[in-house]
Amino acid sequence: MTTLYDVIVVGAGPGGTTAGYFLAEAGQRVLILEKDVPPRYKACGGGLSARMLAETFPFPFEPVIEANVQTVTWAKGARSVEFPVTAQAPRTVMRAQFDAYLLAHTKAEVRPGQTVSKVEELADRVRVHLAGGTVHEACYVVGADGAASAVARDAGLRRGKQMAGALEVELPASPADLRRFGHTLLFCLLDGLSFGYGWIFPKAELLSVGVMALHPQPGQLQAALAQLARQYGLSLDGVPVKGHPIPLYLRREPLATRRVLLVGDAAGLADPLSGEGIRLAIRSGQLAAQAILAGRPEQYEAEVWRNIGRSQRLALILARLTARFPGVMFRLGAANPLLTPVLFDVLTGRTDYGRVIVTALGTLPVYAATELLARAASRLGNPAAGQKLRARLLAQGRSDS
Repeated sequence: MTTLYDVIVVGAGPGGTTAGYFLAEAGQRVLILEKDVPPRYKACGGGLSARMLAETFPFPFEPVIEANVQTVTWAKGARSVEFPVTAQAPRTVMRAQFDAYLLAHTKAEVRPGQTVSKVEELADRVRVHLAGGTVHEACYVVGADGAASAVARDAGLRRGKQMAGALEVELPASPADLRRFGHTLLFCLLDGLSFGYGWIFPKAELLSVGVMALHPQPGQLQAALAQLARQYGLSLDGVPVKGHPIPLYLRREPLATRRVLLVGDAAGLADPLSGEGIRLAIRSGQLAAQAILAGRPEQYEAEVWRNIGRSQRLALILARLTARFPGVMFRLGAANPLLTPVLFDVLTGRTDYGRVIVTALGTLPVYAATELLARAASRLGNPAAGQKLRARLLAQGRSDS
């Protein structure tokens, strides 16, 4: 006799495990199916907010934190600017350990090494067929099985999805590398890589070095990764390069049927400006659990659009502007110390890209005036006065955060 679960979650990444965690905590009978055996490697920069984790889950994540970040660095060519972000508490993790740690805290039944071959939605339940012939049934299914989601395919969802691409390496870091990069999240605009950027994120003993782009041409990501490594004196020799697609949710579209809900990469919930996806996967897992527990799965799409989708559309606008005017966006955006705290508030889920745009426009006169005065002071032989003006502006940005 087939057991009828309340919910089957397909995929044990952050989105699926979050949905399973909150559903099981509420007393639902939940089965999580994962094709791999955790911990399994996932190419990912691994940057996320400690504040977001603390506000979402009632348990600590210190056992899987790789690096406590103190600053963010924006770079373009030979120019770079660094701002303190200690108040925002950014952290880095290795996805294999992070995902397994989150999964270990759920009360759901977990079955690793199970590949889903077909999902069949009936009037009163959903059947999940496994590759070995086993069939499970549930009232609802949460599809959290990544960019090539079998759940989305069989549910007839996300058929016109758009994809970005990313390449990443995990470089063994010397003590000198960690002294140089170990305190900062570095974001770099690269010549020849429109609609994308490069990054260097510190881990405990590694550096995650990668590039992403919305519409990469053949070979473009490989060239950009090599350029990033050369620019910062890093060697890629003998280190495996991992590639992965980044699915995007750029317009309001169906993400659920009556009994199937998509979360995380399966729903295309990655930030089109930064490529960040852990936070959005976790948030969508929460929203899916809430919709199921309320008995209103039809509300899920609207909640995703309200909480995530509208901000993503604005992020796409910013990504297009950055691709078209990289120098201007760097000078007026990334280099503005009043804007960086708001960008990191986006990563915590405390605000959205609407506030980023409003802040960028609202602070532009003050920032531009400060820069003009600082440069004038330098030309008049008083660079200390210019630095003092910039320090005051930076202090204002920190106090506003």
